[in-house]
Amino acid sequence: MRAAVLRGHPRQAAALAVVLASAFPVQAAAADPPVRSREVQELMEEAEKAAKRLDLDRARAYWARINEIDPSTMAVCQLGVFDLRLGRIEEAAAELSACVAQMPAPSNDIERRRYEVRRADLAAVRQRVAELHVSAPPGTARLLVDERKVSAGGPIFVAPGQHEITATGEQGQVARALVKVTAGQSRHVALAFEAPEAASAPARAPNPWIIGTGAAASAALLGAGVGLYLAGDAAERETAARVSRLSDGSMLPSSAQFRRTYDEAHAANTRAGLFHGFGSAALVVGAALGAATVVYVVWPRKAEIRTRGAGAEVKLVW
Repeated sequence: MRAAVLRGHPRQAAALAVVLASAFPVQAAAADPPVRSREVQELMEEAEKAAKRLDLDRARAYWARINEIDPSTMAVCQLGVFDLRLGRIEEAAAELSACVAQMPAPSNDIERRRYEVRRADLAAVRQRVAELHVSAPPGTARLLVDERKVSAGGPIFVAPGQHEITATGEQGQVARALVKVTAGQSRHVALAFEAPEAASAPARAPNPWIIGTGAAASAALLGAGVGLYLAGDAAERETAARVSRLSDGSMLPSSAQFRRTYDEAHAANTRAGLFHGFGSAALVVGAALGAATVVYVVWPRKAEIRTRGAGAEVKLVW
């Protein structure tokens, strides 16, 4: 059965060979294996069975439980190996770093080989992740990287790409930073809490003089515009009447009366154009001034200015 499994899944067989070759390192090397509880021993046996079945997720879960009950270098190393094979590169990088740091100096060929394999695994996974070193501000109560809680001081391994780092202080202060990293990169990030929010400016009541002046000017302009427009209409009617007289045949084109009527029609047409033009302008300006007065009355006069890492934020309050 085992031979059939290995022939059917060459990649998994290779992963299994690495996992099984490194399983239970302390038992293989130590003359007097450490005393373990019955529960831990049973979990280790189940983990070995799961690994032989190529059920890496279950084997990893057993080792996670073992590490909760009896934390050890062996458990951390095994977690790193399984997470690396499962593609959990961020977790594998942290676990294998701890594994290599905690492993004692090798005293024989078996331990030396195991140590070299662990270092090779760590070197491989480090080429697939980025490393963040975060300097959190004093008084930090919680540090998050992409909503994942982490500890300051040690390296934080992340996948290549953009990440958000957030520090929350004991008094609710917040510090944030966005960083973009590539595979194999090591990045130092220093955070500082944002300055306290500035006190809100007191709300100011609208100035009655400005409101009164704006309303009066708007009404005057609107009235003038209406009057000018009506005067323009009257001038247009006068123009039409003069033109009608010129074309009804009652006057000879060479007569003085015809020339006088023509001049009066031209003057009336000019007045109509001027009255309509000025009337339209007065109506537009009056309406704009009225709208501006209304905006002044309802526009917020209280603002909060908050400093941010990349500038300032202005918040208007109605």
